[in-house]
Amino acid sequence: MDQEHGKPEQPVKFEWLRRKDGTPDIYSNYVNASWTLFDVRVTFGQLLPLDVGSNSGFVVEERAAVTIAWAEAKILRDALNDLVARYEKVNGEIKPINLAPNTPLT
Repeated sequence: MDQEHGKPEQPVKFEWLRRKDGTPDIYSNYVNASWTLFDVRVTFGQLLPLDVGSNSGFVVEERAAVTIAWAEAKILRDALNDLVARYEKVNGEIKPINLAPNTPLT
């Protein structure tokens, strides 16, 4: 231990403990965030057409929700910023996509 600062000399190692039944694998193409004074809740959903083959709009089907403390939210923000920056350095800028108009199948 660094006696002056009370910090360990070596970084602490973490190992992932896998659940026996596995971790759910969830697809999401829609995210919504809400918050309280104490924490942040991120809800993940999948955007689905209301009626396939028509132009009647979309519905979001909720897939999962995660609630974390504000400090964890800040750590997550920094981790995502770093991840996106590293991805764009290799693959180029991620640009917003536009949804093509829906055309009925014949």
